Amino acid sequence: MSFRVLDDVCIGCGACDFSCPTGALTKTDTFLGLFVIDPFTCNDCAECVPKCPVLAIEPDPAWPVCGGHGCPLTSKRLDEFECTFWQQRCPSCGTTLWASAAADGPAQCPKCGWGMKVSCPRSRFLTDASPCEHDAAHH
Repeated sequence: MSFRVLDDVCIGCGACDFSCPTGALTKTDTFLGLFVIDPFTCNDCAECVPKCPVLAIEPDPAWPVCGGHGCPLTSKRLDEFECTFWQQRCPSCGTTLWASAAADGPAQCPKCGWGMKVSCPRSRFLTDASPCEHDAAHH
């Protein structure tokens, strides 16, 4: 479900920013210097939530939870794969890359690179990427 910053509550102190392990929090260009969370780089660890002194960070139910319901990597069939949590993205379709312990190489797109029919459920929110090469080849 990722998280979001309530801009009418945020005071721009930055306490949340220092606690984020993925760098998902960034300061806006507004006069107040409020923070926003990039839902693609947020890995739902919730480290930032208790750091906020005014409780301005809340779950965003519009986004699927990393490693939660709907994430294909929760399946035992995909135990060998790890998500890069949007730190590495597919140049073709934009989805997050997965690393495979069995493949012993660089992380790849589950669809474009490995030809799977699954990917991160957050991929459906991508608007700036072209269709996956694998999908385009099968239409």
